[in-house]
Amino acid sequence: MTNTASANFGWEVAGGKKAAKKTEPKTKDKKDVPKIDILPPIQTSSTIYDLIRESDDEEINNNKSVKSAKMDSPKKTTRKEPKESLNLVNTSMVSVQKKKPNPKQGPKNTDQELESALKDLKLDEFEKQLSQLESLFPNNNLVINENLIAFLNKKLEPIPEIDPNPCQEQFYPISMMEKSVLKFLNVQLTKLNKNDADKLFEFCLNNLFFDNQKIPSNHGNKIAFQLISKLNPNLSINLEKFNEKINANRHRHQRLLIALWALGQFGYYNLESGLKIWFDSMLAQLNTKGCANFIIFYLNNLLEHHKIAPKSKIHIKIDQYDKIYELVNDKNLNLSKEAAQKLKNSFDLLRNIFKQDVVRESSYFEALLHRLPAEKCPRQDDIMELLLDCLLKNRDSLLKWKQCYSKNLAQSVLLLEEVSTKHFKELKSLKYTRDTFKYFDEQTTHLMSKLNISNKDVHTKAHHFARSKSNKANSETDLLKKFNHLVKSINQTHYKKSSLGQMVFKTFFYSILAVSLFFYWDANYNKSIYTNSVQKQLRKYGLLDHTLKVINSVKQLIYSVQKTLSYYIPIWQRKFRETVIPLTERALKTSKEYGTLVWVKSEPYRDMIVQYTNEGVKYVEDNYPFVLKNLNSCGQLALDYIITVSNFVAYYLFSSIDYVGVNLMGLKRGELENVIFDGFRFILDKIADLLIQVANYINKL
Repeated sequence: MTNTASANFGWEVAGGKKAAKKTEPKTKDKKDVPKIDILPPIQTSSTIYDLIRESDDEEINNNKSVKSAKMDSPKKTTRKEPKESLNLVNTSMVSVQKKKPNPKQGPKNTDQELESALKDLKLDEFEKQLSQLESLFPNNNLVINENLIAFLNKKLEPIPEIDPNPCQEQFYPISMMEKSVLKFLNVQLTKLNKNDADKLFEFCLNNLFFDNQKIPSNHGNKIAFQLISKLNPNLSINLEKFNEKINANRHRHQRLLIALWALGQFGYYNLESGLKIWFDSMLAQLNTKGCANFIIFYLNNLLEHHKIAPKSKIHIKIDQYDKIYELVNDKNLNLSKEAAQKLKNSFDLLRNIFKQDVVRESSYFEALLHRLPAEKCPRQDDIMELLLDCLLKNRDSLLKWKQCYSKNLAQSVLLLEEVSTKHFKELKSLKYTRDTFKYFDEQTTHLMSKLNISNKDVHTKAHHFARSKSNKANSETDLLKKFNHLVKSINQTHYKKSSLGQMVFKTFFYSILAVSLFFYWDANYNKSIYTNSVQKQLRKYGLLDHTLKVINSVKQLIYSVQKTLSYYIPIWQRKFRETVIPLTERALKTSKEYGTLVWVKSEPYRDMIVQYTNEGVKYVEDNYPFVLKNLNSCGQLALDYIITVSNFVAYYLFSSIDYVGVNLMGLKRGELENVIFDGFRFILDKIADLLIQVANYINKL
């Protein structure tokens, strides 16, 4: 049983053998064998970034529509459209083609849109806004104006931002604004004091750099900047704080450019403020993207707006001159040809003005001497030219040189070499030149003896000073020896001492020569006095000797007067030139400065007076036209009375002259009048002859 059971069920029996069964493998049908299909590669038409962006845009734009569709039909399934496949090869071409604008749609003119929007502003809306703000913030002009500017900016938000263009009008866009709205804003901003105006400017500047994507443009803030600068031209802007603000936002090129434009609006009303803003704030942003051309054009526009000429009197600091000189000579500066030409023209104009300032004010001499480079370069030639002008045209600069030569010994050596070789004749004619070089000689000689420097070193040959750069005058002793040598050579050549005997001999010789020449001319060419007929007549009556004596006495008197005048007139001229002319120039300068200040300060009041005057005249013309008519008739009547009175006075004057001449003096009618006119003519002729004689005498002197 067991075996049969095991045989039947295939169990193994202990100790028995395994039943070996042959199993044949089953063959599978061909239908069950998997097949590998060779398909073409997947073609793509966009990058994965475009795919992600498109999916994100679809989610953002269709979020509400999808939700509403699900609420309406929850069981309905929407079939997804197959996404485009990715093709990394064709990505750039396809993306470029997708981004190309439609050529049928022309570009929008943003300037025209802004102009139309400014002209469409309605005064009623601003007045309504003002009434609401006054009820909310009574007696708070700053907050009211801030909200009005924000309201204006909101009105102009849909118009895209416009970069400041240096070729545009200086007062754009305020010049395109609706007149009634502009007048309304002017009235509101005039209520601000100086501190509130400064805070309003800072408020608009903060709005300019405020990170808010919902505010695409700042046209309202631009108009506020222009109004603040117009009504407060002398507003003291904290430039350090402003520079920190724009330096923190240098990556925002467009907003930074607008900020520079806003700050530059003050320059069109105050030239000194404009130059300070350009040198201290704008020039530091020259390398910022998109700002270089605007900054260069602004300086040129500023000078042209104020009609600055080469002879204009503007105070330019020496640090400012150094900055613009380095800018002009910067070879790494990338500017357009037009901007480079504008910069060169502005530099030439400012240099001429600075040159006049240097000649007029001797205080520049020490700073220029300290900046004189030791090596030969264009900068050395430029400063040397300014120093020579200062020395030759302002005698006080010699006194400044006496005070500061020891601190700038190397520069003084270069200047002295240039003066002694090319310009000493002009320098010698000045008053303090000899005393100055005598002072240099005494001081340097005393200092050399104090330092125990050998005198033999002073008189060495010229090649002793032409050393190599390594041994050149870097030490104070070498510079001192060279300076002393130059001063001594100048004194020995141009200021030789003359003895008393030489002076007496020269005076006697020149006097004898002058007298002999005069009498030779008088005897041979001057026939108006010694003529034969006069001599015969005088000898006949015995008056020749007396006449000759009188003539000699008159000659001696003329010689003494001429000698006195020739001595005192140059002294008077020198004193007049040294005392009266500087005081007059200083008085004119002060009066001009105060006059300009009064004119600038009174501009708002003058505008207000003109405005109210025009309004008053218009009001009278509209409501009381008969008043103007009566005024015109009164003016005509007064003019007629004046003419009548003048004719009356002339008639009685001539009548009185005729009465005196006819009745009292027995003359004919009109003769006394002719005598009076002849007297006037005689007096005028004598005055003219006297002036001609004085002019001829002065020309002879």
